[in-house]
Amino acid sequence: MRGQLMLKKIIFVLKLSLFPVLCWPLPKDATRFKITCVQLYHLLLIISAIIAEISMIYTIYNNYNDIVLLVEIILYLSCTVHSTENYIFHTIFRKRIQFVTFEMIEFSESIQPHEDVIIERYIDKCVMLYGVSLFLLYVSGFWPSLVPFLTDQPFPTPIQYPESLNVYDQPLRVIIYIHQTAIAIQIAAQISTNSLMGLLLWITSARLEMLENELQKTTDIYDLAKCIRKHQYLLKCATEVTFAARPFVFSSICCSTICTIIILLLFLTSQSMTLIYQYTGFVGYCLAEIFMYAWPAENLIHRSEVFAQTAYDIPWYDQSTKIRKCLEIIILRSQKPITVSIPCVMASLSLSYFTSYFSTIVSYFTTLRIFLNN
Repeated sequence: MRGQLMLKKIIFVLKLSLFPVLCWPLPKDATRFKITCVQLYHLLLIISAIIAEISMIYTIYNNYNDIVLLVEIILYLSCTVHSTENYIFHTIFRKRIQFVTFEMIEFSESIQPHEDVIIERYIDKCVMLYGVSLFLLYVSGFWPSLVPFLTDQPFPTPIQYPESLNVYDQPLRVIIYIHQTAIAIQIAAQISTNSLMGLLLWITSARLEMLENELQKTTDIYDLAKCIRKHQYLLKCATEVTFAARPFVFSSICCSTICTIIILLLFLTSQSMTLIYQYTGFVGYCLAEIFMYAWPAENLIHRSEVFAQTAYDIPWYDQSTKIRKCLEIIILRSQKPITVSIPCVMASLSLSYFTSYFSTIVSYFTTLRIFLNN
């Protein structure tokens, strides 16, 4: 079955993309030793990222008059902080991410032929966006390692260090090169979490649609009771998915907003067209990062609402009292849509939220331009 095969390939690619940072959830039967080793590895990577962040702050402090260098280092700093936050979220929500990920894997192993068509349709809809995103992430991650060989820049990034360190002497020069290269790959791998969370949201929507089709075909109270149990379980899984995704969504929104505003400030100064084109692509990726969450979140809201309508459209008026009560349970449970949000912090994620976010960014840019022109 094509849909099932494609889903398994996507899961494998995501697992591979998260391998450098070991952020693919461990199996439920993983030993305590293995869990400890992974946690120590994450701690080592966090320390490595903090060292890089300190160096970036030092560079910003010494070069606040160089707008181009300042913007470049702030972007590096924002991405590094983003990856550090993801490590923390992976640690805090380890069990929740483990549950929803392996629930998806178990589902991929048991897809039926009539379900395969729906999975295939969902994958065809979004595979290009997430595939291109992963490709660009790793191109951006490996590109800095080539910079010293293609330009006169001594290290992968323009980060500066105190003169007392003698960074151009061996073996310190090689150590710094390896460290900066590792940080770039680490950032790419961590931001790949966006694709994992997006896939989890899409699969949840697909499973709700499958259950809708099953609900429409119910003929007796036993089939309906089975649908209710499946619906209850799917709601639980959907809630776990949204809870697992929302810290990563919030982190992505914060870091993307900072990067976008900093780049827009650069656009307001007189810079070369090459530099503007380069950073326009970065702004595009920042917006795409938010869209990668908003799109499946919107679809999940729609599917949860349609499910209630599907239950209502069943000819309940000529059914028994038991069936009417069962349909009432489904409708009541579906009245509140499944959303990705943080109360009092982040509004419900949707395409409307994305357009509002984009509009706000454009408004900031327009306001800053008017302010500087005056």
